[in-house]
Amino acid sequence: MFNQEVIYTHLKKEEWDELVKIFYYKQDLISNDPLLKQSLSVTLEAIIIKVKEGNGQDNFVEALESFFQIKEKLGLTEEQEVLFVEAIVKSKKDNLPAAYNYAQYYPTNKVCQEVVLLYKKDMPQEVSHSQGHSIGVTENEVPIEYPNLSKPLFNSVQEVDFFLALKRVFDTYQVYPNVALSSIIDFESISPKLEGNEKSFFLKATVDFVVFEPFRNYFPICFFEIDSIYHDTDRQQVKDKMKDRIFSLAGLKLMRIRKVNNNINEEGFEQLLREIRKQLAGNLN
Repeated sequence: MFNQEVIYTHLKKEEWDELVKIFYYKQDLISNDPLLKQSLSVTLEAIIIKVKEGNGQDNFVEALESFFQIKEKLGLTEEQEVLFVEAIVKSKKDNLPAAYNYAQYYPTNKVCQEVVLLYKKDMPQEVSHSQGHSIGVTENEVPIEYPNLSKPLFNSVQEVDFFLALKRVFDTYQVYPNVALSSIIDFESISPKLEGNEKSFFLKATVDFVVFEPFRNYFPICFFEIDSIYHDTDRQQVKDKMKDRIFSLAGLKLMRIRKVNNNINEEGFEQLLREIRKQLAGNLN
């Protein structure tokens, strides 16, 4: 037979899950029985004391969430709701999104406010725009004290000159700088042919410039490296040899461009590239 003693027994044993079930499924019965209503009040008092003591175990915190979800059935006061939310938010300090979900209930509460501010600082913020109903846009938070650490795309005037020349010569194609090898060569296909150090290099290496065919699903068709005196170092020559070998194994040609005369500029590169394009004309159709 169900009576208040069943509730007190579960309370004494701190069987919180059982109490949640009782208050959820027996709400109508409890509301019409003075003794059961009293046992509910006693249970809530015990929970509040435990919350204020801050010594609840994991199962208690989980039950606290369940109690909060049935707050209307329990008839929680606003003060009690705030205590529940504070305890839940504190218990989820290592799970910011979960803590934020509860902190939103009382965003002006000190404990909740700290979580809300921390969440908004660390998480991308929604950007308002005319198509917000169909396209989501977010942006990260940039603290005012953080300086702009961006850098130019190109590391030398030579690279800029070559890029502009490429854009003019391959004007109906798409030219991209600093393209990862893994974006233009299938790693799974070439991996069995590579040695251990070559595999590691492959996953980190880039190609200075790649020309893509925009009408064939952006298929890469031309590959260029801009060499300089830096490429004469032993360390760089090892890397260059690995890159050349990778391209050979992939059945692709990598063209290395290096100034012999420092007076060569954008126009000189353009003349060279027009000759190269003529030679490649059959492959570009």
